[in-house]
Amino acid sequence: MPISDEEYNQTKAKLKKRSKSLLILGVFVLLAAITMIVLAFVTAEFGFNPALMFPAFFMLFIGIVFCMIGFYLWYATKMDKIAGFMSKATGDSAKYTTEKVTDGFATGLEKHGMSIGGGGKEVIKVKCRNCGYLETEDAKFCSQCQQPL
Repeated sequence: MPISDEEYNQTKAKLKKRSKSLLILGVFVLLAAITMIVLAFVTAEFGFNPALMFPAFFMLFIGIVFCMIGFYLWYATKMDKIAGFMSKATGDSAKYTTEKVTDGFATGLEKHGMSIGGGGKEVIKVKCRNCGYLETEDAKFCSQCQQPL
């Protein structure tokens, strides 16, 4: 079931807010992990402090995951703009290609005495006296202006 524009905009706003929160949290956790790694090397008198390394790398991993999820949610909020651009950019070429392919099929079928959609049957149109619309010969009323034919 499709959602309304208002629900869509509310969901999009929530996603933007969550993506920013996750990105900020991810960057904070990454900075804390890098600080712990630096402290592991600086605080030890002869080498490094291995007790800080496991939590530091775990925090580094968690920070990267938060940043990735935040970036994905941010990207998801931009998809409607990207999809709109792509449909506008490719719509005319798809229409042109479809028309040319259909014309090619129609020409090929005509060479063999057939037509698209008619099954080889000729369609006769009648012009409406009221609006000038071309209607099929078996119609009793004009589908454009609803007047009797």
